[in-house]
Amino acid sequence: MPSVSAIVIMLVALAVLGWVGWRDHARLRGSRRSLLDACATVLDEPALHFGGDGFPRLTGLYRGRRVDVRLITDTMTIRRLPQLWMQTTLIEPVAIEAGFAALVRPSGFEFYSLTGAYTHVIEPGPPLPREMIIRGETAGAEEAVGRALPALAAILVDPRNKEVAATAKGLRIIRQVGEGGRGDYLLLRQAVFADEPVAAEELSGLLAHLEALAASLAADRRKVEAA
Repeated sequence: MPSVSAIVIMLVALAVLGWVGWRDHARLRGSRRSLLDACATVLDEPALHFGGDGFPRLTGLYRGRRVDVRLITDTMTIRRLPQLWMQTTLIEPVAIEAGFAALVRPSGFEFYSLTGAYTHVIEPGPPLPREMIIRGETAGAEEAVGRALPALAAILVDPRNKEVAATAKGLRIIRQVGEGGRGDYLLLRQAVFADEPVAAEELSGLLAHLEALAASLAADRRKVEAA
């Protein structure tokens, strides 16, 4: 039976470990809070919101249209380090018959992807990457994908852009903005990111792509109305 002193030492050690864990977790949450600070300068009326994990969410206006920017942690990636994704949504009505989503390099574990919610398969054609899947709500999405091909190709040529989606409510790009540290993940199975702030230019580029995609879809609608 352990002596009283041994029990006391063990309890103190556990208390110290608990305190260190709490301190490191608090420090980690604090370091995450500034990840989207630079991006806030791109928007009018920016607002930052924080969840229990410390990751920020950014909302605001871009040229009069609502924008929602969220960070998504992904630890389900097989044979890869944890990923940090930035989901940028331009909230604007889109005149398309059916929504669609285009996902590159699919692994089958993209829980954040809209492709999993759609069932109609659309074959990707040039100039889109071959290693991708496109799905639509219905067969009506094929026409929208066809006229959006140049805008989609311009977005997906960047390997850090993972998914592009268009629905009647808005447009979205999901982009890789971080990768978990190898040591933390292999030894402790923890997703610890470098917590480098996302540059304002990165968000500006995504919004420009979304505007180009919106313009390609709106242009077709104007042609139909004029016919």
